Amino acid sequence: MALTLSADADLLVFSGRLDAAGAMTLDAWQTQADSIPVIWDLRALEFISSLGIRGLMTLDRRLRKQGQRAQLVLTAASIVADVFSVSGLDTQWPTHADVSTARGALASPADASRPDHWTGTAGTRYRRTPARDRGSVSVFQAAPDAPPMLLRFDELGLAMGAGDFSAGPADAHPGALFATGQTVLVRTTDGLTDLLDTMSPKNTFAHVADAVRLDLNDGERWDAEQAVRWGSLLADLHQRAVDLGVRHWAAGVACAWEGRQSVIAIYATDASGDIASRVRVMGLCAAGSPAAGGAATLEEAAVAVAGAADVAIMMPDEGAMLTDARVWFAADPVVIDGATQRLQIDAPEPLPDAWERIIRAAFAEAASVRLRRLTGGFMASTFATETRDRQGRRTLPSVIKISPRAVTAREEAAHRDYVRPFILNNSTVLMGHAAHGEYAGLRYNFVGITGNDSRLQPMQSLYLGDDFPAAMTAIQQTLTNVLHPWFGQAVVGSVQPFASHDPRGLFTTLPEVAHDVLGLDIDDPFMDCAPLGRRVLNPYHFLRHRWDAMLSHTASWSTSITHGDLNLNNVLVDERGNIYVIDFSETKVRNVAADFARLEAIAMLQHTRMSEPGDGEAVLAQVVASLRAPIWDYTPAVDAADPMLVRATTLASSLRQLASQRVADRSHEAAYLFPLLEWSIPIVAFQQVERERKQVAAWASGLILERIMALAA
Repeated sequence: MALTLSADADLLVFSGRLDAAGAMTLDAWQTQADSIPVIWDLRALEFISSLGIRGLMTLDRRLRKQGQRAQLVLTAASIVADVFSVSGLDTQWPTHADVSTARGALASPADASRPDHWTGTAGTRYRRTPARDRGSVSVFQAAPDAPPMLLRFDELGLAMGAGDFSAGPADAHPGALFATGQTVLVRTTDGLTDLLDTMSPKNTFAHVADAVRLDLNDGERWDAEQAVRWGSLLADLHQRAVDLGVRHWAAGVACAWEGRQSVIAIYATDASGDIASRVRVMGLCAAGSPAAGGAATLEEAAVAVAGAADVAIMMPDEGAMLTDARVWFAADPVVIDGATQRLQIDAPEPLPDAWERIIRAAFAEAASVRLRRLTGGFMASTFATETRDRQGRRTLPSVIKISPRAVTAREEAAHRDYVRPFILNNSTVLMGHAAHGEYAGLRYNFVGITGNDSRLQPMQSLYLGDDFPAAMTAIQQTLTNVLHPWFGQAVVGSVQPFASHDPRGLFTTLPEVAHDVLGLDIDDPFMDCAPLGRRVLNPYHFLRHRWDAMLSHTASWSTSITHGDLNLNNVLVDERGNIYVIDFSETKVRNVAADFARLEAIAMLQHTRMSEPGDGEAVLAQVVASLRAPIWDYTPAVDAADPMLVRATTLASSLRQLASQRVADRSHEAAYLFPLLEWSIPIVAFQQVERERKQVAAWASGLILERIMALAA
């Protein structure tokens, strides 16, 4: 890399590659330079690495010590501009299209940054750089009698206050708190200072009773040219506020305090009257060399102190001596209500602390999020979300799904391996991940969604509603079109039916539950079925005494990627009939008929009526009819009083016809019956399900098992 200095020494031109070797060249150059040019022309740079960026930051710190701010000349559509954008440096320096524009900005009074000198009340001489902006303070205050508020580290920024980083609000014991944006330090009840440091401020939280965040980098800057007593510095700041005619002000000080690297935060609510009663002060000190005073920003100084050894929260006394003091001072800063800076969550129910953390992390860029529960979910809670940005604009609708970490990990892996390569246009796009404790959350949106006014509803709402034909069309489209890239590429493979369709995966004590709920003797191979006037196989006896011996049994069936939890709540439909499949935590390669049979079990045994006399017998009669060979040709002839039974049998007939097109051989009836059994047996354990429905499901399971065993004979 080459560096060229202009004749009047105000322009430094970079060319070539600012990589590791280029950074060494830059470091050697600036070590020999008497002063740093204020304009940097980067247009001829071909490449910049992280070490190159570090070199520019070092150059920038030295320039700021001169009381100046770098002006960059940069081509917008360039590799360097792209790197700046990705690394978050696109707002670090003013950028210009050409050198003349950069020089014009320096000449502008609005951007002038010309230091002057000022002598304080006790004779301390300061080199003072004029303010570019008023600065701001954000005041966070928990409501009276309310627990401390949950704040992300990035929301706190550089702040002082009271709080802690306990696991939950009930465990919070707020102490003096100092935050740097990536570290929160708390003084405990025994006077020690504890800290929590993170590389992910948007995913790390503190409980805060109250806090004041200081954003002062563009305020006035004072550099003390001699050691100054703390009481004198505070008096000088107070006098400056009085001279300016302002009643409130804020400041941050980077210095060496009695030889300790330190940062002090100050917020004055009223510049009139007794200063001691009007000013809130908190200091952060660390052992080691007093390097904080040379920091380019107040945040940089605070991060340096927090990362040093033996750091502690302390309050300076009036006689404390400060050396190498650099002050950022804001007269009449903008005061912001911290409540407006936090993510506003509108939820239909109280959120557990872990869920709140997950939502606040997953929607860190939003100003507000409204949650609407989509499905109850056995292993997860899923919410549709409506979000707005900081300007009040509605952003893309999305979904947040919160579940145990293991379930979330499976879903992320399935999305990567089975969803994204095959069915992206009718599925989900993962937008983010957040976790806390035993829970993790996935945020995703839908490709092709029809704008911010879209209204998603679960397929179940459509199926149970007034337009059953539309529901049937949507279900058929899901199985023949949306998921065709899975089911349409089925191949024959070796499967273990008893192992892959074992209902004990989620329900480990089914025989015991059947005994407790239905009074079944799980040691009896048969059970009485009064509606049929005979005894049928007892599936819970089979589970207890025979299932494990069958786990190694194999069959050659068609296999494909399958959803694994395809139910009427895991398929969403928008107002235009677009279909979106969600929830892939159980997705993997298995028996191709599994998803089809799962839907039949839900429709026939969970959504039919059980409130009127004869309802159970009517359902059982249809189960008997559906098991006559060949099962693929089941054509219901039902004139039932229950319209949902009519729907269930219509759907079952369609599902079987579709599944028969996917299996390798129509003689493979057990490929459909095994998953049908897998999802019928557990109904006995479902909460909030009538006893009669559980009994009908148990009989249906026995009949399905009989058919499976007959096929195996």
